[in-house]
Amino acid sequence: MKQKMIALDLDGTTLNAHGELSATTVAVLQAATAAGHLVVITTGRPDGISEPFYDQLGLTSPLINFNGALIHKPHQAWAHERAVTIEVPTALALRDLRQDFAIRVMVAEGKQMLLADHGYTGVPFLPDMPAPTTLFDEIGLVRAPISVTMFIDEPTLAPLSAAIQAQYPQLVGKTWGAWSGEHTALEVTAGNASKSRGLAYVAGAYGIAQEDIIAFGDDMNDLDMLQYAGVGVAMANARPQILAVADAVTPTTNDNDGVANYLTAHLAL
Repeated sequence: MKQKMIALDLDGTTLNAHGELSATTVAVLQAATAAGHLVVITTGRPDGISEPFYDQLGLTSPLINFNGALIHKPHQAWAHERAVTIEVPTALALRDLRQDFAIRVMVAEGKQMLLADHGYTGVPFLPDMPAPTTLFDEIGLVRAPISVTMFIDEPTLAPLSAAIQAQYPQLVGKTWGAWSGEHTALEVTAGNASKSRGLAYVAGAYGIAQEDIIAFGDDMNDLDMLQYAGVGVAMANARPQILAVADAVTPTTNDNDGVANYLTAHLAL
C-alpha cells in the first residue's frame, strides 16, 4: 500500500477519556508504523505533555505541537525543525487582558519552557508551581514564546477570544477541546501557525502527497486539518461542526478505540 501520513489529534481523539492510550490503539499505531506509514501526533498540547505518548508509541517521526506552531523531533536534532513564535513585547502585552477578564493563570510556553504569571496549583495538564522562581514577566521572559495560554471559566472563552482577535489580529486563539468548566484553556499562537500548515510542512519534508494524508480530530482546532487532509476523519464523539466537514467518521468513539478501528479497516493492518 502507498505510504500514508496519519495525523493524530490527542485529546478526545487518540486518547481515551482518562487521557491514556489504550493497548489496542498502541498496537495498531505501531503496526501502521511497521507497515511504512508516517504517524504524526498533531496536537494543541505543548511538547512536554505530548512526548510521553510519542515515546509510548515508539515514534521517530516529527511531532507537531501548539496547534502547528512547533514542528520537531523529540530527543534529537532535526534539520527541518520549525518554531513560529510570538514577539516578547506582544506576549507581555497579552497580560493586560487580565484587567478585563477573569483569567485564573496565564502561561508563556515554548519548547522546554513554561513560565506562569503567578504561582498556582491544581491546573490540569500543568505541573504545580506554587512559588515559581521565574515568572512570565519582563524579567523572566527572555526568549520569544511559542504560545501564551490562558486558563479561564468556559463562559469567558467567547468574549476573550473576540477581544484577542480585535486587539491582536496577528494572533489566533484556539482551545485544546479537552477542558471545560473552570479549566477551559485558550491557547494563543501566531496567526500563521495552524495544524494544516504543520501537516503541509511535514508532508513536504517527506515527499507525501496531500491526498495521502489521513487526519483524525474531534474539536474546532482540528477543523482546518481535517479540511486540508486527503481524508479528514471525525471522531464519532466529535463536535457537530467537525462531523459536518469530515470525509469519514470513526465507527466508535475515542473511548472505544475509534482511531484504531478505522485504521485497521482502511489500511488492512
